[in-house]
This record gives sequence, structure tokens and C-alpha cells, in this order.
Amino acid sequence: MASSSAQLFIPYSESTQGPWIVRRAASPFPESYPSQDAAIAGAEAIAPALSAELGRPVEIHVQQADGTWMEHNYVVAGLVAGTGTPPAGMNRRHA
Repeated sequence: MASSSAQLFIPYSESTQGPWIVRRAASPFPESYPSQDAAIAGAEAIAPALSAELGRPVEIHVQQADGTWMEHNYVVAGLVAGTGTPPAGMNRRHA
């Protein structure tokens, strides 16, 4: 069954200096980041164009040190104005 959203993944990096990467499926994006926060910001920057290209929302998943995955929730300015409730994955912020 196909997912109704595109998925971006940020795998955990053991090194405090990275590199942290953003992946879509098994393919990493070419840029690497020095921290998890920078990788999350990179994924948030990639998400709107990817969403527009694919015509569906993008979810960002961040791997924790214990190996579990957490959905990173974020707000994309301008994409949800006047639409009522934003699509899943686009209406909350990561704590």
C-alpha cells in the first residue's frame, strides 16, 4: 500500500560533529550537516519543494540515539493559509 505522504529520514549520527544527512528512501541528499538541528532545518527547507513536486505532504522522521524514530512536526508558512486544518505533518512543531 502506498503512503499518502513522502518521507524524509534523518538517521542518528554517533559523532557529535556529524555528518548528519537527510535521506529519501535509501538515497541521501548530497549535502551533509554538522548537527542534528542543522539536518532538521535542511529537511524543512527541502520539504516544500518536494511536496510541490510530488503533490503530497512530506513527513520528516528523526532517529534517536536509542534507534527509535520520531516524527518531526513542523509548520510550513504559506502552504496552509486559508485551508482550515493543515495536512498531517504540517501542523505541529517538534518539541
